[in-house]
Order: sequence, then structure tokens, then C-alpha cells
Amino acid sequence: MTRVTDDRVVTTIERFFNGPDIEGQLERLSRRLPADAQILIAGGAIRNLIIEMMHGSAPPTKDIDLFIGGVGADFNLGAALSDLVTQPTDLGGLRWQPQTSPYVYDLCLLPNFIIIHTYHLAPTAQNLLAGIDLTINAIIYDYRHRTIHENGCLASIRDQIIDFNCQFLPDKCLIGYRLLLMAYKTGFRFSKATFQFLTQRLDFGTVEPLKRLMQVKQGKPLAKSIMQRLDRLCKYANYSVYLETESRKK
Repeated sequence: MTRVTDDRVVTTIERFFNGPDIEGQLERLSRRLPADAQILIAGGAIRNLIIEMMHGSAPPTKDIDLFIGGVGADFNLGAALSDLVTQPTDLGGLRWQPQTSPYVYDLCLLPNFIIIHTYHLAPTAQNLLAGIDLTINAIIYDYRHRTIHENGCLASIRDQIIDFNCQFLPDKCLIGYRLLLMAYKTGFRFSKATFQFLTQRLDFGTVEPLKRLMQVKQGKPLAKSIMQRLDRLCKYANYSVYLETESRKK
């Protein structure tokens, strides 16, 4: 867990979250939470900011993932946000889309984060960062304390490579989905570990549910295109051949 001090990165992130479209919404949320609660922003929104800063363009940001720390697993988030229009999410959190905001806010109690909950870890910012799936997503912004921490995220985005961040892989289907979707969205290369996972560890019993998940989440046409990419990936003789082919595309 490394504190981010790079002025360009810090300025880019703070400018975005202090902007008129977002800061007002985060303050609305903050006023409804206990004074000692943490508001931790993680993953995709920050990743996209850094990709754009480093490479000039990035996938569009549609949602912002928020983790609420400093509260117990039994904290009634729905009651705290009862005056806001929210919907339950698949993983037990809440989704909030303010009428005037272009962004959806996905909120999860930190004790209920899948890795922390499944492996009975302490609900801390450090364990949140360690439990994020991929290095390109392994960055968190503590909104109330205005601090940023990362775990290999900046280097991975700079090198345009998708690697594992978390040592736990609780669901092969979900991890496969995340890897393929991130490669599609960013155009980044796979690391040797993620390449081997996709080409050697996804058996038929995993690929079929993966295909169905992709269709549900992304629609059939896009799911077909992404799954065809997996087929092509599995035809490479080894990782070196994959890298050589990817290098020629640049």
C-alpha cells in the first residue's frame, strides 16, 4: 500500500472529485454517514482518469464505486440514505443515481466487500486495496482525508498491462469475465499470469457460465466478440508468441 504523491496524479484525481458534478453528491452522502465513517473511492473511475492522463484517451466513466468503512457489517445503509432513491445491487450494496448526475454511485459497506467478507479479513483500507482484483484497478481515494493509495496501479497503467493484484481468486468465472472485459475496454496486454489463467485454467465447466455471464452483462453481440477474443488467445502456442503478436499490432 503506497501513498500516491505524484503531483499530476493527485491533481487529476482531486480535480475530478472536487468538480461540480461530483463533490456536491459526495457531500450529500457524507452528511448522512457517521462522522468517523470512511468514504473510499476505488477502481474504475480513478483508473480511467489515470489512463487518460497517461495515454490521452480512456474508456468512458459511467459509475463510481464507493466503499463505506468505519462502520459494522450490520450498519443500515438503506436507512441512512432513506431520503435518496436507491436500488439494491447484486452483491448486497446500494446503487444511487442522483437525477442531476451523469454518474451512478455503487455503494458497499467495507465489511461486505467480497474478499473481506469471504476470507474474514479486517475491514480496513489496506485490505480493500489488497483485495481489488487487478493492478490497473488497485487504487483508492479516501474522500474525507483526501489521500490516495495504490498497489502497482500506476506502473500497470503506464506499461499497459493487466495483471493480478489479489492473491485470492474466489470465482474463476467472475475473474475470467473481469479480465476479458478490462482487456476489451482498455486495449491493454495480459501479463504472463493472467494469460496463463485464461488459457489454462478456464475449463468447459467455467467457459459456458462465463459466456452466459458476458451475455447478461454486455449483451449478445458484444459478448460474442469478447468470447471470440478468448478463442484466439487460446490458440497462441505460448506467452512469448502472444507478446510478439501484440507488439506487431502497436
